[in-house]
Amino acid sequence: MTITDDAKAFVAEQWHAGQTVRGWWAAMADAGLSFPHWPVGCGGRSASIIEAAAVAQVFGLAGVIAAPPGLGTLMGGPVVRDFGSAEQHLRLLPALASGVDGWCQLFSEPGAGSDLAGLRTRADKDGSEWIVNGQKVWTSGANHSRRGMLVARTNWDVPKHRGLTYFIIDLDQPGVDIRPLKQMNHRSHFSEVFLTDARVADADRISEASNGWAVTVATLGYERTGLAAADAPGLVRVSSGELAGNLDRLAFDVVAEHRGADKPDDEGAPGRFPALQARAAAYGVNATAGVRQALARSYSDDRVAELSAQRSGVGAPTAFLAKLAWTNGLRRASALGLASMGPHGMLTGDDAPDAGVVSQFALSVPSASIAGGSDEIQRNIIGERVLGLPKDISVDTDVAFRDVRKSG
Repeated sequence: MTITDDAKAFVAEQWHAGQTVRGWWAAMADAGLSFPHWPVGCGGRSASIIEAAAVAQVFGLAGVIAAPPGLGTLMGGPVVRDFGSAEQHLRLLPALASGVDGWCQLFSEPGAGSDLAGLRTRADKDGSEWIVNGQKVWTSGANHSRRGMLVARTNWDVPKHRGLTYFIIDLDQPGVDIRPLKQMNHRSHFSEVFLTDARVADADRISEASNGWAVTVATLGYERTGLAAADAPGLVRVSSGELAGNLDRLAFDVVAEHRGADKPDDEGAPGRFPALQARAAAYGVNATAGVRQALARSYSDDRVAELSAQRSGVGAPTAFLAKLAWTNGLRRASALGLASMGPHGMLTGDDAPDAGVVSQFALSVPSASIAGGSDEIQRNIIGERVLGLPKDISVDTDVAFRDVRKSG
């Protein structure tokens, strides 16, 4: 049997009226079908990306709940797989693959966004642990995450890129203060996180001390590729992790709720071709030349995203190009949705047309140009690494970060 046959048989056996989200994801992980390209015994089968995409297609055609989403499975799992020890594989990956754990990304700081290597959150060794102090910001999903992917400075006497170390830190501890940030779309997807004498075990250090920049770059590569990838049509995504509150819900109820409405908290759907096409038809503008052209472009954006995801690798040029294409596509989708609805597209709230999903989407799209590295950073990387253009001038590449900090 092929992995596709296995996936079909799995759906036939496990997708039933009494199944909970927890049970569905646990069975999926046990079968190695959560993330088939992850290691055996960790929610995967050590399969190829192509085989993993084929499994997603099977689940999409069946209209079932997708594998656990989130930054932990998008970036954390692949990074632990590639840089972690065998012990870390078995200890950290299964809880992600079964949807029990939710992770966030503790990278950006108030003074280190685009220049991420200039971060100042510090981790000081204390026996078998590290003591962490600093502040992170723009942390997506922090308020319902159990762990965080943390990059901290552990050596101040070497240049900034060489003094960083990467950890998986437990957020449920004294010294971790998570404060949600209010956004212009009225939600609090991002948080700022204050770390005051928080502790992380050395056993939760990923790769060698001071090799954090290499692990960070890999993480960002997975983020860019994953953000730009298009889901298999028909898949239902539901937030994972104990703190999200979905694990003990009946899977059938979750799917029925998802099918019942185009929800404002589903940021991807309003920008996908099927939703844009249906909305243009509903408002009687799908026959106009400009809208038809925009719909054709939307269909192309979706297909390009699907194909790019299959050939993207960490650090590959396609990862940077795909992420930039994704944000540009979201802007076009936002403009098309608003244009299709006319003045109705400005309305928000439950009593607005389509529950205000289009206006919510329009207010959410700008954040995409920052996530995974700003569009400007993507263009710099493409210019330098793909086109071979001269790098930006840097005056601190060979300076100990302790001295840069003093002069800054």
